[in-house]
Amino acid sequence: MTLSSRILMFFSLSLVALPAWAATPLAVEDGVLILLLGLLLIGIEAVTPTFGVVGLLGLLVFVVGASMMVNAGLLPGGDSALGMAMVIAAALLLGAFLLWVVMRFLRFRRITPMGGREEVIGAVAEATRHFTEHHSNEYHGYARVKGERWQARSTTPVAEGERRRVSDVHGLVLILEHEAMPATKDATSTHE
Repeated sequence: MTLSSRILMFFSLSLVALPAWAATPLAVEDGVLILLLGLLLIGIEAVTPTFGVVGLLGLLVFVVGASMMVNAGLLPGGDSALGMAMVIAAALLLGAFLLWVVMRFLRFRRITPMGGREEVIGAVAEATRHFTEHHSNEYHGYARVKGERWQARSTTPVAEGERRRVSDVHGLVLILEHEAMPATKDATSTHE
């Protein structure tokens, strides 16, 4: 059971007991505390998006607390329709804020990664210097891919400025294809 589901269960159970508790004289002054608890839950939703679950619960708790304050005459308009209209307007405003937070979070989840292994494989790497031979026909050196300097390996010799396609990534080391790519007119040399 995750932390957010435990919190949700706790507050759901507390809402079941809320009507009986609201009938007590102490509840009149405690409407402010309930209202603040609702705002706290909405703030938690904004910081740690839970797909709106905690935020909706916070909105519900906010409305209950604000309604208690209207019944006690603590809001402008006292115990009248104006007081309830203010509660409804505030709830709609907070609901719109929650919808914005949840939609923004969902949009960020759909964005594809801007870097990493998926973007580097298949990209063109340019050797920044001649690769040196290490053991058993394996050549090591440095190459530049999309403006970043990487360690690179190849099974064939690689000359400085030679361009090859990246076939794989092992940790932070690029594996380059066997054949060199033809040089283009706009290829610039990147010496380090």
